[in-house]
Amino acid sequence: MKLEIVKADTQALREAFLQVLESANERMAEKGIVQWLPCHLTAEAVFTPGTEPYLLMADGTPAATVLLVTQDEVFWPEKEPGSAVYLHRISVAKGFSGKGLAAAMIKFAAEYAESRGIPCLRLDCRSDREKLRRLYENCGFCFLDTIEVDVPGVHLCNARYERPLT
Repeated sequence: MKLEIVKADTQALREAFLQVLESANERMAEKGIVQWLPCHLTAEAVFTPGTEPYLLMADGTPAATVLLVTQDEVFWPEKEPGSAVYLHRISVAKGFSGKGLAAAMIKFAAEYAESRGIPCLRLDCRSDREKLRRLYENCGFCFLDTIEVDVPGVHLCNARYERPLT
């Protein structure tokens, strides 16, 4: 399988990015997991100022996503801007799970951070998502703590993770 990661900087690529999110959300719903509400899957909610959306293409088909930012005031309000690259919306479309694509996106994020001299990656996920938490730990992330925040439509209790790069 040929993998290529592209910046979703055109209307067509952003639509493909949203389709992957929706596909991943459907896959999770089939397992009884509520990942994102419909209000979290709009272009306005996803492509906010300061985010850099990346799309992984597998043999030319949109298969995985990640949003990269260098500041996260919602989940990491105490951290200095630029002290880390924050990963959001890591998702894998239906038909592509179990192929290492989430790990490929994390590897890409690490390379992105290192190329900019940023010393670590940070991310968060719902604290009850044990399988996802194991994936992050297997990718070198260390659990730090949990944080409770309100985002549109939901109160979250999220586990926070960090991965030093140096």
